Amino acid sequence: MNHDQHISSRLLALAGGLMLVSGLLMAVCGKLAYGGIFWAAASCMFFAANHFRIAENKKTEEEKNDDGKETV
Repeated sequence: MNHDQHISSRLLALAGGLMLVSGLLMAVCGKLAYGGIFWAAASCMFFAANHFRIAENKKTEEEKNDDGKETV
């Protein structure tokens, strides 16, 4: 069964997008400080998603390189 290797990074990016929308709505409703906190949380989620994607790509490259080598 072939599964999507980038599912965790995509879900984190989706959560970051939802957090960003929540921050915008909080800022519009007059709670600018809470909106700023949500924006900061959204940026952290986007950075985490980016780092997850990089780690997933490195793992895939290592698996491709290890396929031709024997392990002792």
